[in-house]
Amino acid sequence: MSSQFRESNPNWRGGRTVASNGYVLLRVGVGHHLANVTGYAYEHRIVAEEKLGRRLLSGEMIHHIDGNKENNDPSNIKVVTATQHRAEHRTRQRGLKEPGEPNVTIECACGCGERFQRFDRHGRPRRFISGHNPIASPLQDRVLHILSSGARKRGEIAKEAQATLCSVRCALTRLKQANLIRSLGGGFWEIRS
Repeated sequence: MSSQFRESNPNWRGGRTVASNGYVLLRVGVGHHLANVTGYAYEHRIVAEEKLGRRLLSGEMIHHIDGNKENNDPSNIKVVTATQHRAEHRTRQRGLKEPGEPNVTIECACGCGERFQRFDRHGRPRRFISGHNPIASPLQDRVLHILSSGARKRGEIAKEAQATLCSVRCALTRLKQANLIRSLGGGFWEIRS
């Protein structure tokens, strides 16, 4: 039985392969400080270290400027922190808070006069104080219409409203929070009088 190793194997790609995550792996041997257990290391990390002239520090990440994970040209490689990397991939369309952007105080869009910080603790933008969002819910309207003829069980409401039990449960909770309905126990609900 003849051994087909490296160059003699028809599947040999010169020690270069693309991993399932889209990044290029290079065969560097198991003794290399960036290598995994099979002796491969990410090419972009190797290129970054060569560009810096030192080993990468803990917490340093590599950003591909053009977004192409296979383009490991040194001019396309940028060493950044995790925060900077998240910011590089953040899209302005989502309106998330940018690093260093001030968290200004705004007024609730419902007109109640309450004031709060524009971004929540995760950097997501807000326009309303929790619970003040005036978005209409057709399901809540259907639930109120169904309950106008008397107390009903949650399952009956879901069937009549042609909605999932989960969505009806959510609608019932919101209507209860708005003090429009009340629970009678045993899964029965009625309009609050």
